Amino acid sequence: MNRTDHAAVAAPARVRPPRVRPSSKNRPPRDAGRNVFGYSLLAPGVLGFVAVGGTALVWVFWLSLHSVNALSQKKTFVGLDNYVRIFHDPDMKTVFPNTAFFVVLLSVLGTVAAVALAVLLNQKLAGINFFRSAIFVPALVTMVAWALVWHFIVQPKGLLDGITGAFGLDPMPWLRGGTLTLVVFAVVQMTKNVGVNVIIMLAALQSVPEDLLEAARLDGAGAWARFRHIVVPQISPAILMVFMLMVTGSFKVFEIVLLMTGGGPGVQSSVLSFAIYHEAFELNDIGYASSLAVILFLAVLALTGIIWQLRKRFVYYESD
Repeated sequence: MNRTDHAAVAAPARVRPPRVRPSSKNRPPRDAGRNVFGYSLLAPGVLGFVAVGGTALVWVFWLSLHSVNALSQKKTFVGLDNYVRIFHDPDMKTVFPNTAFFVVLLSVLGTVAAVALAVLLNQKLAGINFFRSAIFVPALVTMVAWALVWHFIVQPKGLLDGITGAFGLDPMPWLRGGTLTLVVFAVVQMTKNVGVNVIIMLAALQSVPEDLLEAARLDGAGAWARFRHIVVPQISPAILMVFMLMVTGSFKVFEIVLLMTGGGPGVQSSVLSFAIYHEAFELNDIGYASSLAVILFLAVLALTGIIWQLRKRFVYYESD
């Protein structure tokens, strides 16, 4: 045995001290700097939105507790009288059901139409890019111009009556109030904004993994089974987004009602957003209109909150 071997045997083995990992409480977040930078970019816009929106919300709530004389600008505190008046207003017995029907119809119809059109436009066909562009054109037109065009189509003895008359059908009361007029409003609003929703759904469809679809196809799953069990769960976050956009947007419908019927006859085609305008700017009842605006805000807030709480039952997230 040489000297080197003796040294190797005689030298004690070095024992490394155990590695002490820093506590997760003391360890700085990995992306802390990136998050701070991102929030700093968002802060000006968010703070401005909160400041303006919060100020307006507080001001409207304050006005709802007063009786306001629009001419003299005199405000008299009346407490909750404006809110109590809502329950005794006969017009609201028509306006609130109209609003609920319109919101449900437009939200469901708009979401289903967006999914269906996105599936059709997701096909690999010649000239499909032309149709993808054409479906977005109505979104580039102002709502006023879009409503005026549709008013020409559905007015008495208009284009739609001419088409139905060619098949021997009697003219329909498209704009005479009731359920049919609300359906017309929903179709006009849906066709105006469907392009934006289709773009969102089309992007979600194109992100569905092809290997999942191919595996299901090899297992014998048909087109409907693949769409129901693979495509729909994969695009469910986009469906939720479109549905929530349709819900919040349906509460704000205004131009269509103003330009096509003016809420008439009477209030048969009026909805809550138009009723607020009518009370505030036509009847100069600022306090009562403000109470209706607060009710509208609370309705949107409650409905979106309920939808958001129910999302985990219907929306699939890969990270879960």
